[in-house]
Amino acid sequence: MDPMSLAGDWSSLSLIPFLVYAHVKAGQRQELMEAKMDAQREAADSRFEAMAKGWQKQLDSMLEKHETRENEIRDRWMAIVEKLETQKAEQSDKIVEELKALSARVEDVIRFIARPAGQ
Repeated sequence: MDPMSLAGDWSSLSLIPFLVYAHVKAGQRQELMEAKMDAQREAADSRFEAMAKGWQKQLDSMLEKHETRENEIRDRWMAIVEKLETQKAEQSDKIVEELKALSARVEDVIRFIARPAGQ
């Protein structure tokens, strides 16, 4: 067989360079689109990383504030507990002193009652 008979008409042969050109251009466009998509993907990833870092900063700040508040509350609570323990110790000492005074007065009353009648 003759290659010319296989190709058919000469006008159909002029279509082959156009198809090769179209294929090459389509490949170039495809590579350009892939590069553009990769650039967009990288930009989106960097935006996400920036957002994540911002969120992490906010979270760290919130945790630090929470720890500070917790320590302040703990300090106030410890001050209250110490104050109450001091008051309790003072009241215990005061009660002991009052009991000693009452005991002395009771002993005086007992001595007064127990003394001989004429004295």
